Amino acid sequence: MHGTMSADIAIRARNVTLSLGSKDAMTSILKGIDLDIARGESVAILGPSGSGKSSLMAILSGIERASGGSVSVAGVDYTPLDEDALARARRGRIGIVLQSFHLLPTMTALENVAVPLELAGSNVAFTKAQEELTAVGLAHRLTHYPSQLSGGEQQRVAIARAMAPGPDIIFADEPTGNLDETTSHAIVDLIFARKASNGATLIIITHDPALADRCDRIIEMRDGAIVADRRTLAAAG
Repeated sequence: MHGTMSADIAIRARNVTLSLGSKDAMTSILKGIDLDIARGESVAILGPSGSGKSSLMAILSGIERASGGSVSVAGVDYTPLDEDALARARRGRIGIVLQSFHLLPTMTALENVAVPLELAGSNVAFTKAQEELTAVGLAHRLTHYPSQLSGGEQQRVAIARAMAPGPDIIFADEPTGNLDETTSHAIVDLIFARKASNGATLIIITHDPALADRCDRIIEMRDGAIVADRRTLAAAG
């Protein structure tokens, strides 16, 4: 189980811990997480604030380093990698959609999606960016700046940016937290549609049980540990 990683497993975590602070005042954030997520699966991670959801996502996506244990993502063992190597491992394999859109205010929608592709070495970055923005319903907003877009439109740009490299794995951390209910439904539909078209694995962190029920599987966290892990009706369907 701990040896070679099955081609069907997108993410494998073993005894993952995260502690923050100095030796005298150490806070244990994650307490021995064991988790396998299959390729193409959609997984919701639920739990109250402070349960460790976002910390777990940060480690699985390679943004944060675990204090202990091992993490393998998209066939790459994160454990021995330094920060530069982690950044290279993430590039193109991992797409991240956050509650805060993190768009660059001085760039148009098209540039916000294209520039990361250019930096990753794509020579068709603007063509790809236009295709992805069209796919999320923003073909008429390519030259608009973030300040000229609604919250829902900004989140669509952020989704296009995350999806444009064709990542194997998409992480979404409270992706509708800043949006009204109608816009939230549209954004969730869009995330699932883009996941399906890319054949990607999707991990969503949410407080919303209705959103969680759309996933194949629900993982519940409390106090830095997984306390429940179950399949949903969506998985059966």
